[in-house]
Amino acid sequence: MTKNKSFWISNISNRNVSLADLNLTVKAFTSVNLLDSKHYSFTLEQLNKSAKEGSIFKKSNFIVVRQVEPNYLQVNVPFLHETYIPSRDRSIFSIKDEKYEELNISDEDFANENADTAELDKQPLFKKV
Repeated sequence: MTKNKSFWISNISNRNVSLADLNLTVKAFTSVNLLDSKHYSFTLEQLNKSAKEGSIFKKSNFIVVRQVEPNYLQVNVPFLHETYIPSRDRSIFSIKDEKYEELNISDEDFANENADTAELDKQPLFKKV
């Protein structure tokens, strides 16, 4: 079984770091395998040159070349189809349907109160002289 080569780098800063000679931006607090053929097309010579005198070297206070690939925890959360949605009775909020008398007005009363403003709406904003 052949083992794939890897060239891991980690961004240890809280900012995205741009590597100009590789035309790549490494997001904050992430590790990247630059020899992963699914995502990148770099050669080992390009990466070694960048690590010795290129942008990886210049930004060595942000980017670290890893000797060992990072271990990611595989957490499998089971999905239970028999789970239920909790009832709304457990909510800390209560919905009140309150009626206010001052808001209870018929359409006819509302139209009579606002009849004078309807005439003002029809007039132009500025009168021509």
